[in-house]
Amino acid sequence: MSYHKVIYEKLFPYAPYLNERIGIEILVETNQSPAEALAEAKKIVDEFYLSNLPVQQFETHSEVADNKPVPVVQVQKVESEIEIAVREINECTDMLTLKSYWLRSKGNLVLREAYKLKEKQLQNG
Repeated sequence: MSYHKVIYEKLFPYAPYLNERIGIEILVETNQSPAEALAEAKKIVDEFYLSNLPVQQFETHSEVADNKPVPVVQVQKVESEIEIAVREINECTDMLTLKSYWLRSKGNLVLREAYKLKEKQLQNG
C-alpha cells in the first residue's frame, strides 16, 4: 500500500460554543513514512494556532486546545446535618443527654436508628 498524502485537522475552541478548524494536507515524500508526515502536519497546525491566537476573552480558552491535563482539586467533604446529629447521638454518655435527641429522631429514619442503638448501649452498660 502506498500513501500519497496525509491530512491533519484539529478543532480549536476560541469562545463558548465557537470553534475554529485548522487543517493541512501534506504530500508524503518517497523517503518519508506516513507517520512522520502526519507528525509534521500536527506540528504545523499547532504552531499556526499558537502564533495566531485569537484575543483571549475567557480564562479556560486554551485548556482543551493544548491538551493539558485537568488539575486534580481536593474537595473537603462537608458533613450534612444528619451526619452531625448521628455523630452527636453516638457521643452521648448519659440517658439525659440522649433524650434531648428523641424528638428530632422521630422525623428521620437514620436518626431514629442511631438513637435506638445508643439507647440500647446506654441501658445495657
